[in-house]
Amino acid sequence: MRDYLLKTIITFITIISFSCESKNSQPNIILVLVDDQGWTDSSVRMMKDREDSRSDFYETPNMERMAKEGLVFSSAYAPAPVCTPTRYSILYGKTPAKLRHSTLKNWQASPKKETSIPKMIKSNDPNYQTAHFGKWHQSLTPTDVGYDVSDGPTGNFEGDWVSQGVKNNADDPKRTFGISKRACDFMADQVSKDNPFFMQVSYYAVHVQNYALETTKEKYRKKKPGKKSVSRDFELPPPPLNQGMVSYAAMLEDLDTGFGIILDKIDELNIKENTYVIYTSDNGGGFRGNDPLKMGKADLWEGGIRVPTIVRGPKVLRNQYCDVPIVGWDFYPTVKEIIGNPKRLPSEFDGGSLVSLFENGNAGDVIRNTKALIFHFPWFNGEPESAIRLGDYKLIKNIDSKQTWLFDVSKDIEESNDLSSLMPGKANELETSLSEYLKKHDAEDVMDLRKVRRAEMVEQNIPDATQKILQIEKELISAVGDRKIELEEDLKNTKRYLKWLKGEVVFTDERAKLHL
Repeated sequence: MRDYLLKTIITFITIISFSCESKNSQPNIILVLVDDQGWTDSSVRMMKDREDSRSDFYETPNMERMAKEGLVFSSAYAPAPVCTPTRYSILYGKTPAKLRHSTLKNWQASPKKETSIPKMIKSNDPNYQTAHFGKWHQSLTPTDVGYDVSDGPTGNFEGDWVSQGVKNNADDPKRTFGISKRACDFMADQVSKDNPFFMQVSYYAVHVQNYALETTKEKYRKKKPGKKSVSRDFELPPPPLNQGMVSYAAMLEDLDTGFGIILDKIDELNIKENTYVIYTSDNGGGFRGNDPLKMGKADLWEGGIRVPTIVRGPKVLRNQYCDVPIVGWDFYPTVKEIIGNPKRLPSEFDGGSLVSLFENGNAGDVIRNTKALIFHFPWFNGEPESAIRLGDYKLIKNIDSKQTWLFDVSKDIEESNDLSSLMPGKANELETSLSEYLKKHDAEDVMDLRKVRRAEMVEQNIPDATQKILQIEKELISAVGDRKIELEEDLKNTKRYLKWLKGEVVFTDERAKLHL
């Protein structure tokens, strides 16, 4: 009888232990999405054999730490060259073109019919707790799409302001450290409850405004200038906000410090060996170019969409590089496989899991439902473009002029050698594939967007600005002192804005003629 009881107790303990282990053994996933960090905006080489793929001035020791402990992706792409469609694409696992949200406006998107990452995770394993901290910048709220914990429906404003006219605490520029603290508190809470978690940390940095700690700025004022520096960067008083390299470099290092706080907490909680950390940017950089890459934010040339990306975690190769092209909509199926469901997603999802690359590097493979990487940016206020990368080749098309360029970006990341005339067959093949995809999924048409934008400007923005000018001029008649100075500045800015709006109407009408 005693032996029977002993066996029963041992069996019970084994079952309980297995149950606890099954819950605790599920990996944690942290997706760090920074804002506007360019491909060379760090002290980490993004390509193993190219010294010019990192900065000679910025210091990001925690990104270096990640690179030594993980895998650097040399050919990683953001889904779009601006923030909102990238965030949207990552959240739902599809191209911005298919989601019909390819610019900063979501006039044609239907997010309520999509299944978000947190909802997908919960459907596969309800034990997971999910959180989003930092910049959100989407139409539905984090709660709407299934996050358990979040900072709410934030945008760029919250990165710098508490409320209208009230700036954030100078000790927490861009809210970087507050975001990191909330992320650390969330991790600690889940570890104490034995819950696996998915957490997206979306920093406001390094989007303008370029705020940083004074101590960090002082460090960079004393540094030897880099190749992007100019003498004015180091003078006092400093250059105007957003123009000086010292403030940008300091903001970038503050961001890296905030990221390091999360890495330190992972170590403290003893969950490093069971936690994936994915670090990436929402689009290419916008500060003083992205050499050796061409162009930058709001453009589909490499400088606008190739972004710094590093991954660390269980079975992920350490201190190595991977040249296989990846893109932000690959994270959705990657998360799905990590949490225990490797089954291929339905064809409506474009990406493929990156787990094979994590573990095997260049010897791995990504099996996507849409083999090519499709980019679509029908930007109504500037140069509208579409692009496709398939294998080594990338084709860019200007939607207005219909001009195309073809590059072998495996060898020519500068996009300096147009192969269109040498390889017309390849150019035609890629342009056809691109056009067929956009047509099949009814991607946004730039002229449809321009019609909406033109009506908005003519019927709302221009009348509002005109009326505001009249009101300011009326108030100026009796204004004195500081109030007069404030009104004069407001009048100057509003007149400048009105002039810009009228110029945009002219631009829109001129571009429309190209589509007749």
